[in-house]
Amino acid sequence: MPSQCAKFALFALLLTPPALGQPAPSSVTIPPNFAIDAVFAARIRSQLLPRSEPAPQLPRQVMDRLVQQLPAAGPRFSWDLRLARDAGNVFSSPDGTIYFDPQIADLLGPQAGLWAAALSHEIAHVVRRDWARRYLFEKSLQQSQSLQMTLGDPGASGSWRDARGSADLLARFLQNMELEADAQSLLLMAHAGFHPDFVPALHHLLQAQPGQFDQRIFDPSHPRWDDRDQKLQKLFVAAQREFDRLWPDRYASPGGNPPIVVYAGSPNARRDPAGLLEVQIPLHCQNLSGSVEVVLRWTPLHSGPARELRQFTGCTSDHTLVAFTVSQTELPASDVQTEISVLDDNGSLLSRFLTPRPLH
Repeated sequence: MPSQCAKFALFALLLTPPALGQPAPSSVTIPPNFAIDAVFAARIRSQLLPRSEPAPQLPRQVMDRLVQQLPAAGPRFSWDLRLARDAGNVFSSPDGTIYFDPQIADLLGPQAGLWAAALSHEIAHVVRRDWARRYLFEKSLQQSQSLQMTLGDPGASGSWRDARGSADLLARFLQNMELEADAQSLLLMAHAGFHPDFVPALHHLLQAQPGQFDQRIFDPSHPRWDDRDQKLQKLFVAAQREFDRLWPDRYASPGGNPPIVVYAGSPNARRDPAGLLEVQIPLHCQNLSGSVEVVLRWTPLHSGPARELRQFTGCTSDHTLVAFTVSQTELPASDVQTEISVLDDNGSLLSRFLTPRPLH
């Protein structure tokens, strides 16, 4: 169990943005008397409280354990966890109330580690007062003169605001804020006894859900799941070392053994003179003791039934290649959508992605 000194060090990390490559477009300082976020939280609570219910016991226990890692001398929040159909997936209110849509709660199910990955991210947002940071940054964009361009004569009064430039700056700021919350949640999980690998496991599970590949609903305020994993790789390693230091017997930790995490690369494909297509899918697996099943599925974009091929692999090397051979009549060179899924040996979905281009 972390000491009180370790708790204060962790709390300092939660308040200090880690180095993640590209810095945020602007630093934001929250004034001491700033209270608009508290007003917003009260309004949201009055609207959602009558239409929500307390979360089940397991996620509430996970949340309590995560919050216990924060020092008692830190800012006070009214930590609460509720299921609300109007929540729109998951979001945290500035007062410490975290709202989950029931569908997301069903997806996380009885896995305490997945709940810890989701909740620690939201707890980091609350402790960092990210709602206030976003509000103040948007206000600074609205008031900034740097994005205004004089039209015609420099002495003229007319000006034009670069709305697209403002939107790009805001998107970069929000994406960086999400990555900072991700990074800081990793150490919070490690201290609470939940292996950091539950974070990429959660990312892959969310990425595999229907609609995640629809470009029309892409949220520019959040990085794509694969981008998050790539930018957090070094921090994953550091958090895993901290977890192993605090919890040498992984199975005895509150989150239990770390989950299976599968990283799948872009497939390579080539046709031989006979017209057969060999599709090679690179995999990297972590924490796997058995096998995983790889499913290559293709669906005609216009008409026709979906087809699929399946293969088990132990994924024993860092660069495992799973190969499928498909005839030209089975998989045409174009007009198909190709999807690759990876399941554990119980048939549970671990990851799913669409190939970025047609297989030839």
